[in-house]
Amino acid sequence: MNRRLIQKLVGINILYTNPKATKQARDKGKKGAQVVKSLMWGYIMSGGIFLVVYGLMMIFIDFAKMPGNFTYYMALFALIGFTQGLSAIFNVFFDSRDLMDYLPLPISQGAIFIAKFLAVGLTIVPFILPLLILFFLGSLNSLPIVLAVVWSILLFVIFFCLLFGICTSLIFAFARTKFFQQHKKTLTSLMLGFSMIISVAGIIMINATNSSSSMTVADRPALAIFMPFYYVAATPFSMNGLLSIAGTIVVLLLLFILLKKMVVPSLYQQMSQSANDTPRSSRKHKKQGNLVQIIRSYNLQLLKNPNLVMQVMSATLIMPVVFIISFSLNGGIAFDQLPNYFFGVFFLVGLFLAAMMTTQSSFVANMISLDRENFLFIASLPISLKGYLKEKFRLGLFLQCLMVGLVTILSGVVFKLTFVLIVSTLVGGLLGSYLLSLSAFAGDYRHLNLSWNNISQLFSRGGGSFRLMFRLFGTMFAAIIVVALYTMIMIFTNGLMIVNLLLFLVVAAISAFWIWRNQKNFWQRLSN
Repeated sequence: MNRRLIQKLVGINILYTNPKATKQARDKGKKGAQVVKSLMWGYIMSGGIFLVVYGLMMIFIDFAKMPGNFTYYMALFALIGFTQGLSAIFNVFFDSRDLMDYLPLPISQGAIFIAKFLAVGLTIVPFILPLLILFFLGSLNSLPIVLAVVWSILLFVIFFCLLFGICTSLIFAFARTKFFQQHKKTLTSLMLGFSMIISVAGIIMINATNSSSSMTVADRPALAIFMPFYYVAATPFSMNGLLSIAGTIVVLLLLFILLKKMVVPSLYQQMSQSANDTPRSSRKHKKQGNLVQIIRSYNLQLLKNPNLVMQVMSATLIMPVVFIISFSLNGGIAFDQLPNYFFGVFFLVGLFLAAMMTTQSSFVANMISLDRENFLFIASLPISLKGYLKEKFRLGLFLQCLMVGLVTILSGVVFKLTFVLIVSTLVGGLLGSYLLSLSAFAGDYRHLNLSWNNISQLFSRGGGSFRLMFRLFGTMFAAIIVVALYTMIMIFTNGLMIVNLLLFLVVAAISAFWIWRNQKNFWQRLSN
């Protein structure tokens, strides 16, 4: 097979693995091979960062004597690798829709699929590179240094093949079902979101356990599913080690047969069906309703894009969830013992939580631009533009309040708050969601983009990713300072109710001014 052709095809498919990074590289003026090199350097940098950060964490642990720590680190990188593989497979095989472009060219199907598999593999490897250090440290006591290096590389390749094979088999097996074909967009969104949640939860729990035992480097219960790799690394010549090696080889062979006999032959059919999918397949005849019902149905259809849902959820939920769970595991505060006069403190927490989640990457901040060219057509119709946008805003606000409300309730359960404090946090979160949604929705109209090709283009409006991250970390920093100061005031005043009353008066005044300003500068300027 032509190696040069494979390299070219891999470069093309690399562009699909991370659409957001591809768009950013092109915005910087890079073209053709420069974009591919930029993406590859990004993956190399990510791999280097992972190696340094986790290498420093692992280098002081004797993994040969700690099977629990060994298997937990394997679980961490398996979760990260699985999430990266899931996203890359959907982007390269399903969202790229490039199969028809290859048909007129003298390129075999085998070359196309090999290139796509290699492109996906290249996106997974950087995020599981710390396993090289893990395998090396685990085998250092049983093998000389040179052999330990070779053995760790071999184990890394075996683990990568297993992870890639399992991930690919599961995704394509599920994608072949009739149920998936009927609900492709919804199920893809759920799968991506579920994998993201599992990955984040795994990282939080493992790192929280590390931080709690960082001084003593204590072991923990081992995860049985990863014990074969521990035996192969730490005791390769023992009975457990030899049986683990044999079992791993058998599993690899079974995966190879499965991919060759069942998965690969069906790839062309699945990709052809995905490439031929058009809005026609989702068009359904519905009973005629009133104008409001039609607008609501139309807006709901706009939100069924899996890539949109995945990116919004990751940008909106990950940082607050990480912050909340990490604080609950490491804070050392008995929240269930707090008196109810701290409801003002938790009202502020709700406001800041909404500020962290209601950003330019949220649903409500992109509702108008999702129309694309349809917006100009709708604006030309003899209907109220203000009424149309109000329906859009109500849906975006509902989704934002729903996410903030769920995170708030999750926080209350995690922190074991009293009912009063949970309600206070929820009220603050919903109020903050409403106020910031007003601003985000108006910002979408002010920076309207109807010609976007990738959802990341919408997220980078009005200052780009740097502005978004600066605002997010600025909000977290401000939240810590303000909440800490207000908590100290409540402690020193012994929960004086007048303090909370003053807080609510100030918030009410700011909220009234915020709403009035939004009405004057945005809604009143729209045509009826």
